[in-house]
Amino acid sequence: MSIFGVADWAATSLWRGRKRRLFEQEAAALRSRGVTAPAVVVSAKHRGERSGPDGHEIHIRYTVDVHPPQAQPFRAEFDHWSQRRGYTAIMGEIQGEAGTHVWVTFDPADPSQMLYECTEAERVARATEEQLEAGRAQFNAIAEPLEPLRSTGAPAEALIVLAEDLGLPYPRRQATAMRLHVDVGPPGAATYRAAIPALIPFTSLGKYAAGRRVYARVDPQDPQRVVLDKERNATLAM
Repeated sequence: MSIFGVADWAATSLWRGRKRRLFEQEAAALRSRGVTAPAVVVSAKHRGERSGPDGHEIHIRYTVDVHPPQAQPFRAEFDHWSQRRGYTAIMGEIQGEAGTHVWVTFDPADPSQMLYECTEAERVARATEEQLEAGRAQFNAIAEPLEPLRSTGAPAEALIVLAEDLGLPYPRRQATAMRLHVDVGPPGAATYRAAIPALIPFTSLGKYAAGRRVYARVDPQDPQRVVLDKERNATLAM
């Protein structure tokens, strides 16, 4: 690339960067004063493409029927840049879009000012993930303070009475959060019931089913604070 080509590329990148920042500022302002509502796609027209620092994007002209909360539905058109892949356009119409349920944000004082937010499926997926993240945060707040017991707690054996799946997967750790209701049997002491918050690897779920015996560590000052003994449990058969 010649020096003029480099200069032209740099200038174009700077211009696109400023344009992107301006768009983000305008979008934030619209969201602050706007209304987010469900809509149904009537048509989605392919209007061009571009490539830049944000990747390859296609320009879509949407026609949608918007259904605002506590207001009359209305039809609107607006432009949207999308990073989608693998689309098919026939006579300019992007196939598979008509009838899709989406969410948009618009200015109630000027409904022509409109943003594409997401599809209904994406909204549900985001809401589900937010709920999972909130659940994980609550679980971590209970489980993490018990971690020091893995090295300082008194050894004990425990019988799993109930293995409660909390429905909180940790995909990056290939594990799931569980609450193990156990009968703890400290050496030379009476058996008692306790609950262990535990992150169990998917490959080890069989070890922690009801009826299985496991190794644990107990806080001598507060016997209800119990954790699994990972090192000793690693020797248990599936």
